[in-house]
Amino acid sequence: MKTRPSPAQKGAMLDFYAYLWPWLAACFVVGAATGALVAKNPLRLRPARWLVWMSLACLAAAAALALGAMRGAVSIYIESALGCFFAFIGGCAAAAYGFRRSFASHERWALGLAPAALLWFGATQFAQPAYEAVLEKRVSALAQAAGVDPAGLAFSGRDVTAPASLGESKELMARIAAAPGVRRIVAAEIPEASAEAPPPPAATDAKPDATATIAPPAPTPSVDPKDILASLPAGDLDAATCQRALDAVAVAEPVSFRAARATVNRRVAAALDKAVEIIRRCPDATIELRGHGDEGSLEDSLSRRRAAAAERYLRREGVAGRRLVAVGCCAREGQRAGAIDYILR
Repeated sequence: MKTRPSPAQKGAMLDFYAYLWPWLAACFVVGAATGALVAKNPLRLRPARWLVWMSLACLAAAAALALGAMRGAVSIYIESALGCFFAFIGGCAAAAYGFRRSFASHERWALGLAPAALLWFGATQFAQPAYEAVLEKRVSALAQAAGVDPAGLAFSGRDVTAPASLGESKELMARIAAAPGVRRIVAAEIPEASAEAPPPPAATDAKPDATATIAPPAPTPSVDPKDILASLPAGDLDAATCQRALDAVAVAEPVSFRAARATVNRRVAAALDKAVEIIRRCPDATIELRGHGDEGSLEDSLSRRRAAAAERYLRREGVAGRRLVAVGCCAREGQRAGAIDYILR
């Protein structure tokens, strides 16, 4: 993979913190209340151990971010944690100075860490997904303005993964890298083992059926899918057993994206990991990743983007040697239906 760091990473982080400001302000208020209420501890004038260890951890995390060791969703979690912690410490220090209290009382500032941590958790659950959605719209708008289909773009935190074909457009890559909030853009390379295109369908005199690519998935197994997975033989699977196992995985571990999103988060990754275990046991198989949009949705691009995101994740997990084909299908039917089906061709 070719990585292209953003030329304006500082501005990108400031853009993220500007979106996160209500949560940072709340952490500052918690810190101010803590600094104003705790009393001085005259017996401990040296730095408290918790503050020393927290400061060292923050410095290490900041260095890892600056060096690019943290990527994807992990990096944005750490960035928000750093922002909340420093806002909390800033509030404690401001209150200690404003109320003319000694900074020696900092040992008891640890009492405010619990509510500050809860605020950080709230920011990760509400503010971060909303910001990622805004970032996705910004980058998709840039791609559409350049006449490029944004369905092939994938988003993880503030990192953007572009298809290999888009990596040739240096101007568009530079625009995306400079977009507010983008931390880095990565151009994926197709592994040699999977670069070969799947064989074309057999020629036929019949008129192509436009509904053939949006046919409903195979029927759900009538038995418990967990029993099917538990009874699989050891070693490689034949085509029929492989399809049966993939159908069972699609039911037992459905891929559930957030509404109107195509981002592979932890929940989606956990479901796809179950499919990885089966796909690795299906040698020489061409597997169609059939994407679905939200229930009742008429947006066809959402199903394509979800299928493409699942394909990229599976390739990164080591199944690039198999043939994976991403196909957008249709809206889901039923609340328990997954957003991705696995079909052997």
